[in-house]
Amino acid sequence: MSPALRAALLLAVAAVATTGAPVARAAPPAPPEERNPDVTKAELVAWVKALSDDSMEGRESGEAGCDKASQMIAAEFTRLGLRPMGDGGTYFQQFTIPRGMKVLKETSLSAVAADGKETSFKLGEEFVPVDVSGPGDVTAEVVFAGYGVKAPELGYDDYAGVDAKGKVVVVLRHAPAHTSKDSPFSASANMAKHATFQAKADRAVEAGAVALLIVNDPATCSTKEKDDLKAPGGGATGKLPVVQVTWRGAGKRLSDVLGLGLAKRQAQIDGKVAPKSEALVGVRLHVKCALEADVRRVRNVAGLLVPLAPVAVTGEGPVAPSAEPKETVVVGAHYDHVGRGRFGSLANAEGKIHNGADDNASGTSAMIEIAGALVQRRGELSRRVLFLAFSGEELGLLGSKRYVENPLVPLADTVAMLNLDMVGRLDERLYVGGTGTSPIWPETIERIGKESFRTPIQMWPGGKAPSDHESFYARDIPVLFFFTGLHGDYHRPSDDWNTLNADGHLRVARFASLVALDAATRKERPPFTKCDAGGFEVGPYLGVGVDPRADGPYVAHVDDKGPGKRAGVKEGDRLIAWNGAPLPDSNAWNDLLSKAKPGDKVELTVERKAKKLKLTVTLGST
Repeated sequence: MSPALRAALLLAVAAVATTGAPVARAAPPAPPEERNPDVTKAELVAWVKALSDDSMEGRESGEAGCDKASQMIAAEFTRLGLRPMGDGGTYFQQFTIPRGMKVLKETSLSAVAADGKETSFKLGEEFVPVDVSGPGDVTAEVVFAGYGVKAPELGYDDYAGVDAKGKVVVVLRHAPAHTSKDSPFSASANMAKHATFQAKADRAVEAGAVALLIVNDPATCSTKEKDDLKAPGGGATGKLPVVQVTWRGAGKRLSDVLGLGLAKRQAQIDGKVAPKSEALVGVRLHVKCALEADVRRVRNVAGLLVPLAPVAVTGEGPVAPSAEPKETVVVGAHYDHVGRGRFGSLANAEGKIHNGADDNASGTSAMIEIAGALVQRRGELSRRVLFLAFSGEELGLLGSKRYVENPLVPLADTVAMLNLDMVGRLDERLYVGGTGTSPIWPETIERIGKESFRTPIQMWPGGKAPSDHESFYARDIPVLFFFTGLHGDYHRPSDDWNTLNADGHLRVARFASLVALDAATRKERPPFTKCDAGGFEVGPYLGVGVDPRADGPYVAHVDDKGPGKRAGVKEGDRLIAWNGAPLPDSNAWNDLLSKAKPGDKVELTVERKAKKLKLTVTLGST
């Protein structure tokens, strides 16, 4: 929550307490009212505040806050007089992204006792399909398999002595006596390996089960707060229906129907850390997981600045203006972020708003201000300038990939792409990437830097980095990447507007504006040079884009010459483990990748066509 909003809410509470009448919530920050033809600090700050306000809820692609941000950007493009370049005469280039699976209301769970009596359970209150579930509709006999754990290295196997093939398997959440220091499952590594829902689902599949019920265990889930259900979900690649059942109420009723006495059975297993599994004769469970693909509509925002055409004057009067130039410079920035941390959070703070002030309200605001500055100088331009705000960057550069696959300006006419990503934390130096992708870039950056920037600039020659310019570089287009560096608030709720260096942000935006002007006015188009080399290191480079689906991280993209490609990683692989550590979601992936170093050797376990493969990758540097 931003300080301004927090203060407004506290004032509202105080007013209600004293007057008894509610006070309206203060309006969220709006785009700047000041309209200066130059790039200004006041306008940059106002744009950052507006884009990173709590009301935007972290601008997750496909969510309402991100759509609101796109509308704000489009409104400014309209005010500036940029030509709409999107679908149907709008500024929006629409596309869709996969977001896992939706649970349909037809999903159901019921148990039929030996006497024929049926007991049903309430979807959302007493059970939910979980993110490792696949779709399915099965009715079958039941096997109780303890905690659903198979750990031969610990001498423990819940499936030993029972035949689960063709059966619905019922297991307890967590692991045997996991809260006891005397249990081998008290070790966090063993819990991570054996107690996750994914691990339980994998063991059930290996045993030939047709469905899996995971019941919150009585010993741990004795209170309402602890007897929680995971967010409902499912994955297209889940191999069997998997549902989670609460203990208080639902689990007890299920226990009675099964004639099992789950609380007593758990105590017996935990007491000796020994399995106590059995087939349950005469009882049948009906499990129906009705799931469908959850596809979100997202959009890039595109506005074109066309130079003022000079009018030639002859002795007989003016003649028609010259034709509009085809050559175009792209200035871009992504405007999406990670929302409430459902994916991508490095703070393990799911549910908290990640405002993304530096990442990338800073780059988006700079792009908007550059557009305003170049509009005022359009009479000087000899090339068009396309301003692009990308969505889907945090999901694997999806917006820029969509653009280069379906360009609004022919790629052959695109002479350069300038990308602004995280430009609000200027400290000792500015980093400019991609300077090796055209022989004109080093001289251009040095010349303009000496004239107007006067802060050390560290050039990074390579055209590859985990940001949107990489999509253009892959199409043989010269690129530049403006970046002020990583910091401790990256992908955390603390990346808020008041942590930015406003004066430094202004200097970077003005510098980038002059570079864009140079690219749009120089006589010759920048020639392209292939340059995969790195320069400054901001982290390990794997060359793999990740799609954070509901059932875990998947490989969405593999760089042609990256370490992942050399190790055999392929698009569509599901990422299972990193050096043996499970990867239940993209947060786990991001956390492990952020802790690695260039040169580290990593054993990646991937699932491909129902087979698990182990691949050894040597990390490069970004």
